[in-house]
Amino acid sequence: MPPATGSAIRSRCGRCACSTGEEAYSIAISLAETFGTLTPAVSILASDVDTQVLHKAEEGVYPMERVERLGQSRVKRFSCAGLGPSLAWHEVRPELRNLVSFRRLNLLDPVWPARGPFDAIFCRNVMIYFDKATQAAMLQRFAPLLRPDGLAVRRPLREPVPRVRYIPAARQTVYEVSGAHSRAAGARR
Repeated sequence: MPPATGSAIRSRCGRCACSTGEEAYSIAISLAETFGTLTPAVSILASDVDTQVLHKAEEGVYPMERVERLGQSRVKRFSCAGLGPSLAWHEVRPELRNLVSFRRLNLLDPVWPARGPFDAIFCRNVMIYFDKATQAAMLQRFAPLLRPDGLAVRRPLREPVPRVRYIPAARQTVYEVSGAHSRAAGARR
């Protein structure tokens, strides 16, 4: 990703099938930690087909058992504790909520309202619901939305998706757009 502080360049991430937003906010936390500020120059577009879960995601309020996995120090830094009658609810800090925008998007629609370029697109869980041909088609549609060095990240599948033009498999979870002479992202490491 390009520098996200002290720069006019704004890093962008996409998160498909975000459900109630936990992973989108986890990405925001990771970026805040990486850049050492609650307000890095990043934006995260989180999408889902279900408007009810998007409304819940926008609120950014979760029961304690959903945030405990972050660890006590992260919970203190990145949430406001003690909401609700039992004081067992945590709200994502406004600075982090401002990094994430939520939009309805159906991955099977012929036209997507999302516009690139993105540094990374996360589609970790949704791919398991589609057959291999649909998975390959989705990854192909991600390519023009990614920066030339952008990454598409998906969950490992039982059977790998056939190689997709411009987006070769790397460790079966990360894809890279690198022009006509593509190479696996893992080969650089």
